[in-house]
Amino acid sequence: MTGDTEVASSGAANEQRTIGIVLPDPKTGAPLSREVEPGASAAASALGDHLVVIPADGPAAMTSAVKSLIAQHAAAIIVNTDQGRDTVNAVLRVLAQARAAGIPTLSYEQQFPGSVWVTQSTPDQYAQALADALASQMGGKGQYAIVPCRPAETIVQTWTKAIIAYVPQRYPRMKRVAIVYGDTGNGTADVGMFKRLIKGHPHLRGMIFVCPGESYILPPQVINAHKVGKVFSAGNGGTCPPLSVDLARYVRRGAEEIVCAGDPVELGYLVVWAADYLASGHTFAPGQYDVGGPVGTVTYDAKNQDLPLGQPLTITKANLGKYTG
Repeated sequence: MTGDTEVASSGAANEQRTIGIVLPDPKTGAPLSREVEPGASAAASALGDHLVVIPADGPAAMTSAVKSLIAQHAAAIIVNTDQGRDTVNAVLRVLAQARAAGIPTLSYEQQFPGSVWVTQSTPDQYAQALADALASQMGGKGQYAIVPCRPAETIVQTWTKAIIAYVPQRYPRMKRVAIVYGDTGNGTADVGMFKRLIKGHPHLRGMIFVCPGESYILPPQVINAHKVGKVFSAGNGGTCPPLSVDLARYVRRGAEEIVCAGDPVELGYLVVWAADYLASGHTFAPGQYDVGGPVGTVTYDAKNQDLPLGQPLTITKANLGKYTG
């Protein structure tokens, strides 16, 4: 795809394209709204595009926003929403109208049929990042436990299986000694889990928290047991960054490192780059694309119409200040 991507990366040579993004109002605290805008703006500037960002909440507002971009003859339209089935159905209908008008459509995070889907990372990439985060703290050796949650969604099982398959290949000196299931993080089942793990496995050096709940519940147990620096952990941060006050505290104390699905600034850059690429008359085919900027190379998955950023973000003591705003 080198030739195509070189054309796309050069931006709009003959005219300035309008790229529209419709997303939940950042004032509501919606994830991946405010956080993607700096990257989106940087990509638009690099490509010579005019970026229009429209905050909109609910079916009527989302529909109106997309229709306004259609009326403006936008070159491409990007939509993100986490606002329920009614809003999704309304968005699907109006995005179909945009494509009927010859305007390519994209979504990030939530997949909308017919739109190119830009995501942060694949399940395997995320699972491997959790394992890498723990291995880097353990020096790639020693006993560790995997801590998923119950009841577990399919993605939790997928992550767990991927970790089990990856660690022996990448870190042969690490030994998994337990898989211990917690709850959703809202109850008391996790309290005392660390004491039981240490009692059963006195040489335990690490834990991987597959679900966000355990990322909140277990680190205080490590701190209270005075095991910081002796038992390490890597946790699922949910929709991050920014980190919550509690997770930031645990990272600062050295009780865990947090893995996010990706850097939202880079996600914003990628989705606008992809919009410009489609607006210039290209289509995505399986293979690698050189996006440039902070993103680098990405790989398009034609089966899922998915263009993942492919770079999970690990938040450590060293970079914590950048992601707690």
